[in-house]
Amino acid sequence: MPGVVISTSVRTGPSTVTVRKSSQLFVVGLAERGPSNEAVLVESLADFEDVFGGYRSDSYLHPTVQTFFEEGGTRAYVGRAVGASATAGTLTLDATGGTDVITLTANGAGDWSADVDVQVVNTGSAFRIILFYQDDQVYTTGIVTSSSQAVGRINSSTVAARYVTAVVNNANLLPATLAATAMAAGDSDDDNLDDDDFIASLELFNDALGVGSVACPESQSGDMNEALVAHANEYSRIAILCGPENQTVAQAKTAAGDVQNLENAEHAAYYYPWVVIPTSVAGITRTIPPVGYVCAKRALAHNQTGAHVPGAGLLSASRFVSGVAVDVNKVIGDDLDENFVNAIRVIQNTVRIYGARSCSLDTSNFKYITQQDVVNTVVSEAYASLEDLVFSPIDGRNELFAAISSRLVAILATMRDTGALYPAFDANGIQLDPGFTVKCDKTINPATQLAEGLIKATVGLRVSSIGDKIEIDIVKSNLTTSVV
Repeated sequence: MPGVVISTSVRTGPSTVTVRKSSQLFVVGLAERGPSNEAVLVESLADFEDVFGGYRSDSYLHPTVQTFFEEGGTRAYVGRAVGASATAGTLTLDATGGTDVITLTANGAGDWSADVDVQVVNTGSAFRIILFYQDDQVYTTGIVTSSSQAVGRINSSTVAARYVTAVVNNANLLPATLAATAMAAGDSDDDNLDDDDFIASLELFNDALGVGSVACPESQSGDMNEALVAHANEYSRIAILCGPENQTVAQAKTAAGDVQNLENAEHAAYYYPWVVIPTSVAGITRTIPPVGYVCAKRALAHNQTGAHVPGAGLLSASRFVSGVAVDVNKVIGDDLDENFVNAIRVIQNTVRIYGARSCSLDTSNFKYITQQDVVNTVVSEAYASLEDLVFSPIDGRNELFAAISSRLVAILATMRDTGALYPAFDANGIQLDPGFTVKCDKTINPATQLAEGLIKATVGLRVSSIGDKIEIDIVKSNLTTSVV
């Protein structure tokens, strides 16, 4: 009938409309189900559960993703790790007489496939395939007239792809009517899962996916940390690291020291301690690695302002995380900071990240993790901006040089204007440089080099630092003296 109709719903996605690629999270771990051969983009916990299932007690992946979105994260690429001998369940649909017609394979290893039931309704000249998951209908092909058509619909459906893939065994036959029948159970081989499997899953996050932070909440071993740092360096990302749940302050400092000795430690930041989050049961909490919380606040800082803003201080005040596993006071926090560990503390009754240090020993250039983040952002944006100039003719008027220079200047000028770069001024306030330089001309591009198709440009930049300490001298004067 005429009038105004208003409906309400609960939103489980990102809490900000600005989504910068640098805010992305790349995370590997154990999941109930889902593919293990590709990185899957999720933009809410609901997205994650649609593909990878719900919470499992032996994994930190689900609560890490949940915390990431609850604390302001926006985009996460998930890589599911499985054991080396993992298998996926299958079910073959036969024609009358027993000839194999279509084979369905679960989209991901594990025994979860036994919860997928398949029904075939054959009307003689046509049929339809219906999928059920845990007794709920989740997909139907609709009426189709050939096995090839059915397989095409299944493989092109984003809904069906959460559960199965299909192949045609005999295109000339139709599958016979089949009552709802469970697929065979697969095996995720989780009992044999080790760091090598998590490290292998990192390779799902190729360079085409862009920059961001990378983490593995399932393992805090030295080998895993080394692999995360190496990955972050190769793909211009930031490795977010932590120790095990029962780690002491002394052990955290030692572990961060081990990371400092790794090559490219400027791509890593170490955090302590673990954090506490609520569960769906009132009064029951769960203690998890802090990486989801840290990556969320980093994403929030990037989306609100830029890569030069740390996900720390007031901006990092929690709204979902309810506590910390170990209370860190100011004395301990200062000690951790001096040893390249970022403390997570309770400040004014809220949990906050109270550090922005990287693990780099080169403190003059990379004391703060934001300094590498800014460099990563320049790298990423330069790739994106210059890609369409590849295969351009090299002209004698230097127009290609000018195009490359102007695009690089546009990137850097924007970052300068947001505060990511630090311009230099003399004593009279006259600008000496804008915080960056760009050069692409004949002096670094001789004709012999151009003949080989190579064009070079150089970029210099001065990244802004972070003010993480404020000192105030308070001098009291008595009634007979002047105020200083």
